[in-house]
Amino acid sequence: MRVSTNTATENILTKKDCTSVSEAIPKTIRNPQSAIRNRNVRIPPVRNGVALLNFGGPWTLDDVKPFLYRLFVNPSVLVGVPAPLRQLLAFTIAQVKGPSSIRSYQSIGGCSPQLKWTRMQAEGLQNLLDDSVRIEIGMRSAEPSIEDALRRLKDWGAQRVVLLPLFPQFSTTTTGTCFEEARAALRRLDWNPLVHEITNWPDNEPYARLLRRTVDEVVAEAEAERGASADPIHILFSAHSLPLKIVKLGDPYPSDIERTIKAVTRGLKHTWSLCFQSRNGKLPWLEPYLEDEIKRLAKEGVRRLVVVPVSFVSDHIQTLFELDQLYADLAREHGITHYHRARTFNGDPEFPRVLRSVLTEAV
Repeated sequence: MRVSTNTATENILTKKDCTSVSEAIPKTIRNPQSAIRNRNVRIPPVRNGVALLNFGGPWTLDDVKPFLYRLFVNPSVLVGVPAPLRQLLAFTIAQVKGPSSIRSYQSIGGCSPQLKWTRMQAEGLQNLLDDSVRIEIGMRSAEPSIEDALRRLKDWGAQRVVLLPLFPQFSTTTTGTCFEEARAALRRLDWNPLVHEITNWPDNEPYARLLRRTVDEVVAEAEAERGASADPIHILFSAHSLPLKIVKLGDPYPSDIERTIKAVTRGLKHTWSLCFQSRNGKLPWLEPYLEDEIKRLAKEGVRRLVVVPVSFVSDHIQTLFELDQLYADLAREHGITHYHRARTFNGDPEFPRVLRSVLTEAV
């Protein structure tokens, strides 16, 4: 896990045995005699704000086109495109992709459920921490915004802020752009708290253990359905793809995905492979693409497929539409008769414990 801080945070935590984000109390004693006289004086705990950062989505069908515009106008998404042209391209993409995206969201209930699940995860984390810690959520391309989250923490009186993206693997297009927006929001708010940025947690042990549990659950389901048949079961891990143009600029996302896969696949008895989904446009992205891997496996005779999303901590359009509908249909068209998809964490009460572990390791 990589953690970066602003210059004011360097001496806040120096011990490895810290077990809570609320324990960072300065212990400098300037006058020993004064310390003895005042040893019964209670030092109030530092107020710690935690901003859970996510990308967001359209919460209604009317939000779809504005969401697409906010997504593609981001300079971390359309890399290297100057502002006036990027704004024009973002508007054009939103108008062109809007109708098909609206139909996709209609097929999953009319909105992205990410906000519901993120709120539940934040509430679960809050319940594991004491009153000196406050959790707020902020979305990069939707409401409540990252600035909204930071404003609430400022109004609450947070002395230190921990930025915790809900992206286990770092990418400049996700965690990186959330951090950039948080820094800009702090400037707009004229606020300079102590800040910790939790950069990534791709092989955090509780995270890997929970992800492996979802794999074991769906594999057990596939095995029960198979019964006495000798048909092989193949596990296909699917991560969100990334343009090679961005990878070549040094984005560490592929290596973070590899760290996650290495941690999760230890001891798997079924064959497995890794692929990438959600490519946009015709430029080359990380491969193999999910659709190509499904076709390859079907051609090799695989009839029982387990798909595991590895870069998502809750359901949204990429799981509910792409994996559950688009690629499930593709698999059946090519002869894969038994298609299973591992669940994401959503409201699993174990996931807030994962987040607490990430916080504890970082601060």
